[in-house]
Amino acid sequence: MTLLVGIDEAGYGPHLGPLVVAAAAIEFPGREPPDPNLWGSLRSHVRKRPAGTSSRVVVCDSKVAYARSQGLGTLERSVLGFLAAGGMRPGTLTELLDASRSDAAAERTEDVAPVPWHRPEGLTLPVAAGPDAVSTAADRFAKALEGIGGRVGGLRINVAPAARLNRLIDEGGRNKAAALFALTAEVLAQIWADVCRKHPSNKDDRTGSVYVTMDQHGGRRYYADLLAGVFPMGHVETIEETPGVSRYRLQPAGPTRPPQTGRAHLRLTVRPRCERWSLMTALASMAAKYVRELHMRQFNAYFRSLVPNLKPTAGYGRDAWRFLAEVEAARAAVRRETMLRSR
Repeated sequence: MTLLVGIDEAGYGPHLGPLVVAAAAIEFPGREPPDPNLWGSLRSHVRKRPAGTSSRVVVCDSKVAYARSQGLGTLERSVLGFLAAGGMRPGTLTELLDASRSDAAAERTEDVAPVPWHRPEGLTLPVAAGPDAVSTAADRFAKALEGIGGRVGGLRINVAPAARLNRLIDEGGRNKAAALFALTAEVLAQIWADVCRKHPSNKDDRTGSVYVTMDQHGGRRYYADLLAGVFPMGHVETIEETPGVSRYRLQPAGPTRPPQTGRAHLRLTVRPRCERWSLMTALASMAAKYVRELHMRQFNAYFRSLVPNLKPTAGYGRDAWRFLAEVEAARAAVRRETMLRSR
């Protein structure tokens, strides 16, 4: 098995709501995956532009998909359709998070005190796209992947609510970009652990290799030291570091087991606006945005139940401060750091 993986985030800039990192994966039986720019190969079933009435499933930058559809419909159809093509149909937000959350992310999330607005078990899916639309998208994905010899490899989703993100930044001495990489690292480590469990290191072939594409974090260009920190028992090789692209190769290694050519490895490509170049990164972008918006839907619903005629917020810029001012009395029993990010 070889994995083609895309990683992206949603919610890096706002003051309110979670920062979400997502990974989307396709499995291939061969040694090498196809080029990440899959839109051409899948054009009979997948489209990059959300405009129009085509039944082809949309996979593109989540900001574009969300703005053009003016709601969750396009995001939901694509994300839940992808999962359904792999035989997974989460009926609630809880089921979606449980099925896609990494072990490390689950442990960190459980360490954060619960907040009154987060009730994922009560949010039934789908919320905007009808079941038939999800089924159609699933059929499109399945046929598209069959045409290139692949199959759904699943999603990994790491959610950092404000309290957890603040802890990553304030207690860990990180800036926001470093906190984002810490969340991404948990996803990377889980993907690699899954592959290593399925393909022990004593195998002499290249099956079990992982090819990851992701967006730059805060304009960062150098990632070798960060990767070495995530995989202390691995060997990190820098292939390329330029303003346009950074590439790395990771192999299992240790005091008695040096890296060997041909064994399973992880290759990471980092580039700006990666969701325009990698279909899987675009799908990860949509998954991250979808999960963030579901959380914001619960957040807004909770405070609107307490404050009549309250205008919902997306959590960005001045509107976040407007929202906080209008719910000030209602949030008297809610600690500020559980709502508002420190950066």
